[in-house]
Amino acid sequence: MKKRSYFQSLRGKITNRILFIGIVPILVIGTIAWISLNQLTTSVGGKLQKAQTELLDRVVGANLIAVSSRLAEQLDTFMLERISDAVTWASAPIIVEAAKAAAVLHKKEGLTSLNINQIEAKFKTRKSLNVSPRANEYLKKQIKRSEHFGEAFFTDKNGFNVALTNPTSDFVQRDENWWKTAWENGVSVGEVEYDDSAGIWSVDISVRIDDDRSGRSLGVMKTVLGVSLIQQVADEGVSRIPGGSVTVINGDGLLLAETDSKHARDRIMDKDVNFRKNKGAGIQTAFGNQPNGYTIGKQKVMGYAQSAGAELYKSVVGRFRGFNWVVVVEQSTDVALAPIHGLASIQSSLTASQRIIIFVLGTAIIVVFILAIIMAGILSSGIIKPLLELRDHADAVSKGDISRDIKIKSNDEIEDLAMALDRLLTSLSIIVKRYKTLKSKAA
Repeated sequence: MKKRSYFQSLRGKITNRILFIGIVPILVIGTIAWISLNQLTTSVGGKLQKAQTELLDRVVGANLIAVSSRLAEQLDTFMLERISDAVTWASAPIIVEAAKAAAVLHKKEGLTSLNINQIEAKFKTRKSLNVSPRANEYLKKQIKRSEHFGEAFFTDKNGFNVALTNPTSDFVQRDENWWKTAWENGVSVGEVEYDDSAGIWSVDISVRIDDDRSGRSLGVMKTVLGVSLIQQVADEGVSRIPGGSVTVINGDGLLLAETDSKHARDRIMDKDVNFRKNKGAGIQTAFGNQPNGYTIGKQKVMGYAQSAGAELYKSVVGRFRGFNWVVVVEQSTDVALAPIHGLASIQSSLTASQRIIIFVLGTAIIVVFILAIIMAGILSSGIIKPLLELRDHADAVSKGDISRDIKIKSNDEIEDLAMALDRLLTSLSIIVKRYKTLKSKAA
């Protein structure tokens, strides 16, 4: 007999048929399901990306611009009001009269004929002649009423101290830039600096004292305005931005307020913490030509607005260009995209479903393969074994052995075949016996 490989055998063919019948439908159905889910996932991903872009562009970016612009406007309004306060104080009759009287007294004391060093030597301890106690009280009362001004004092036309709320380092002020600028322009607004006498980070607001009746200039008043309100405005602003932060930076890139660090004192106005030098392109954009705008980064969305320029302040300060501050409002991208997290979770679920389909498909193929092997074994005992017995009988007959009985009980067509072969052998046996009988008689 010809020896066949497993796959050429009946058992191999049955196994292959079972595998084909079981695996092909699974592959077809699984592939269709995977392709459908893949298309749906791609569609959802595209819509999610579009939704993210539109949300960040039309909603988050616009909102951060609005918040930063509102905060910048609040700061400008506050500063304009404080400059107006200083102008009002400088025009009070009690201040005007005190400046006049001081100029007369200082001349009488011979101070106008001395140089600055000689005058400072005379006033090492005392910083004024206390010309007008009422003017002193007036200034102290104004400072007490305001929670933002740290100190105030004024000089006569010679630059000599007249009245003050806190001791100053010098008696003569006319050589100071703020005094010269205010005397020439009417008002001088300085940069944010640390004021040693007031002990605060502050902005100097200096106003010339004029006599409205005579039109003469009588002196200069200097007020020291603390920047704590800048930080208060930043804190109020950040409360309206979930997961956000507010930073206020001056024109040089130095910090005025920073909610993330809770306005850490060691960072405010620290030259090593310079946003113009140490930050990325987003911050650099804030110092550009656009008064406001926004940028979108991987982790944060940033909105910014610049403070107002000369146009806002010209009614009070003729030659003042503005503070050149920048308000930066940032929000975490994750928080900003929270409204569409549900869509993102759908995409994640679809992606997970694709992985599940692949897993289930692989598992099903393995199960079908195992079942095919088992079914092939079961079918072997029911079909192949009887067929092998029939083969052995047929082989024995071919060698002349017709004495065997074929007894196969399978209750199917194989049993019918076995019975037919058994009848054939019986008939063949009878024929052989007759042949032998006739042969013996003939002999």
